[in-house]
Amino acid sequence: MSENNNSILPDVITPVSDAIQQNLPDTAKQTDGVISTVVGFFNNVILYPVKKANLTFRYKLEAFEDDLKEKVRDIPPENLQVPPTCIAGPVLEALRYSYDEKELRDMYEQMLASAMDNRKANQVHRSYIDAVKQMEPLDAMVLKRIYKMISVTSAHIQFNQKGTSSYYVNALPYHFCPDLPDLGDPFQISASISNLLRLGLLISNIGVLSNDEIENCKKEQYVQSRARIFELNKREIDILVSQECQIISLDSYGRRFVEVCMKGEDEQNAN
Repeated sequence: MSENNNSILPDVITPVSDAIQQNLPDTAKQTDGVISTVVGFFNNVILYPVKKANLTFRYKLEAFEDDLKEKVRDIPPENLQVPPTCIAGPVLEALRYSYDEKELRDMYEQMLASAMDNRKANQVHRSYIDAVKQMEPLDAMVLKRIYKMISVTSAHIQFNQKGTSSYYVNALPYHFCPDLPDLGDPFQISASISNLLRLGLLISNIGVLSNDEIENCKKEQYVQSRARIFELNKREIDILVSQECQIISLDSYGRRFVEVCMKGEDEQNAN
């Protein structure tokens, strides 16, 4: 490496030796060469600083290579390319700190695979890397679910002391979405929605609940369980559901993020 070059990226992001590949079919040379280049970058740049401290680095390297091969499996050899350094560098660096979190790891690896496909590489927006850095695993699950469902309704519910105008603050999450109860704690789901809105991956539009929908919200199991907690002090409460609600969905930026960073979600949604 040149003495006046303070970056190791150009030395790592290079095709593998022709001598190693000379006996392979042309398609295998292309595929193995591209994957070996990226895996070598992951090994020499990302894992190297922690090899001595982290005894599982070899497992991570092998798992990363297996994951990457699976994610590029359907890319025709003629469309496979070494990803641009401006994408590969930040993505692999971010993987160093989130490799053990499956949802985040999958997004980074799929983003990398998309950048290795010359048909999709120009769709990999650099801001996606920063977006994943600011996401929790639950955020990824919420985003995928909303993508599949097209949109979800966020109702606004409050508990009033019966016969008064006094109400309990934070009795229920700000975004209460009856369609997402299986993903985790409703307050955490609400926080995820707020974060995804902040990142621009979700958008919110004003909607209106019908009278039937309002009554169904009041009967939701979680709403009823929270109401019982607040009635323990012997004061009855009224469950008030605002007729105005929010319709949470993805715009073109959020949908493109899912299609680039979450393999298969676009095909599943189309079926």
